[in-house]
Amino acid sequence: MPLSPDDGTLFYPKWFVLGFALVALGLIAHYDPRLGIAAGALLGSFAALWLYFVLKFRLAAEEGPSERRLLIDRVRQQLRNRRKAATTEAERSGA
Repeated sequence: MPLSPDDGTLFYPKWFVLGFALVALGLIAHYDPRLGIAAGALLGSFAALWLYFVLKFRLAAEEGPSERRLLIDRVRQQLRNRRKAATTEAERSGA
């Protein structure tokens, strides 16, 4: 499963899910207002729970780089090393 980027762009999956939930809430509220209120309360409780977890665990995550970020940096360093080795090898064989 591909991982999402860290930069919080518009195409980040959480924005797609949030937009879909709001459209579904609007359709339900249009169909039956009481059912829309119940769905809104459920969606609001999920949003409050999500916000709680984000605020609680985001502060701990900002203390240091994540494992994912460290892995990405390591892979990029390996790619730089390989490119550098390939260019030096090409210079040696060409000279």
